[in-house]
Amino acid sequence: MKRKRMLALILAAGILFTCFPAKNAQAARFKDISGHWAYDYIIEATDRGFFSGTSSTTFSPDMMMTRAMFVTVLASYSGENISAYNTTKFKDVPKNAWYAHAVAWASRMGITAGISETKFGPDQQISREQIAVLMIQFANYQQFVLPRVREGKLFADSGDCSGYALDPVYALYRAGIINGVNGSDYHPQGKATRAEAAVILCKYADAAAKKPASSERIPLISHRGYSTGAPENTMPAFTLSVQRDYQMIETDVRFTRDDVPVLIHDTTIDRTSNGSGKVSEMTYEQLKAYDFSYVDGKDFSAYRGTCIPTFEEFAAFCAKNDVHPFIELKQEMTQAQIHKLTDIATKYGIQYRSTWISFQYDNLKYVKSSHPQSALCLLTDRVTSSTLTYAAQLKNTVNTVSVGANEAYLEPKDRAKCLRKHIPLCVWTVDDVPWAVTQTNTCAQYITTNGLTWGNLYR
Repeated sequence: MKRKRMLALILAAGILFTCFPAKNAQAARFKDISGHWAYDYIIEATDRGFFSGTSSTTFSPDMMMTRAMFVTVLASYSGENISAYNTTKFKDVPKNAWYAHAVAWASRMGITAGISETKFGPDQQISREQIAVLMIQFANYQQFVLPRVREGKLFADSGDCSGYALDPVYALYRAGIINGVNGSDYHPQGKATRAEAAVILCKYADAAAKKPASSERIPLISHRGYSTGAPENTMPAFTLSVQRDYQMIETDVRFTRDDVPVLIHDTTIDRTSNGSGKVSEMTYEQLKAYDFSYVDGKDFSAYRGTCIPTFEEFAAFCAKNDVHPFIELKQEMTQAQIHKLTDIATKYGIQYRSTWISFQYDNLKYVKSSHPQSALCLLTDRVTSSTLTYAAQLKNTVNTVSVGANEAYLEPKDRAKCLRKHIPLCVWTVDDVPWAVTQTNTCAQYITTNGLTWGNLYR
């Protein structure tokens, strides 16, 4: 026990020195890193002050990290003064422990939780999957949106990964911050070494220092057009979306009494116009008589006289402006109505760069029948086994099928289910910047928003 305590004190000293930038000369004195696979990263990590040695001549690259050590490293990396942070929540974190302030800070910032309500497990060796979780939560704390430098993937041993950790592992791999063991496995339950932690911190720091290219950013879908600046689901709103560099626009389609597809979210025109009545009980000519510049009681006076647009007008707009439309089929539609919509998409050459979305499975089944190559997205409030089963049934050999889920109900285990079923996930509707960062640092393929832009996220 005495020997174990002495080893812990040595490791603690090595960690605590991280607040003082180490010199490259110091790293060069480490006698135990020559020929090590992480040599360059160890040099960089010590040079940047992320780590110091366990002695004046050793780094101990293959020594295991503990939970206390890793949160102390993160606290040092953050540059925040943690001396004022204290906690009595964890009974196994003595007030005067060298890691006490770091644990209190990490807990308060939502970076980590204990292994139970009252225990933190400071001396437990940290696993590779736990490091992935902590790094994602640290990125969220820093409001850093991870880049998407490569396709995410599931490692061959992803079945060994816990449900809460699979999504963080996926996102960190996609960001280029972690790699597998021998390229195919990740060893999620394996214990992380000081060398591995040094590599991850260096790659994270490198990513945070770069401005991501457009191709490395999450695609944002403009919900009903840029509805914070113009009436929703109208041509002015779509125009504003393009002006704000959205490449994807979502809209809602319903059919009038005379079977004309128009763009409106609600079953009635009461909320979005100066009139009232059900869309399905009115002809297109009747709808044209109303002003759709009144939304939720707001007076978009600059757009007075705005008419309800047809789906054909929207298709022409998307073709002209190189927009990828996300077309929500709001009502239960007949196969003939779906054919009418897909024929219009074909007419304007957007059939292969459109995504058809709906809560109604049959609507998407009809699209699949009419246009087998079309991208489909099954909407849901909560991701359930039934949702994933239905989504899988929509898949064929040439199309892509995703699930669009309500951000309010998504949990890590839901994302893990989608990943294990190889079903892409889209998230709607996110308007708060910190929450958007959190949602972006997941496996989410797209985010639907009412007004957030890349400028809000990638600051």
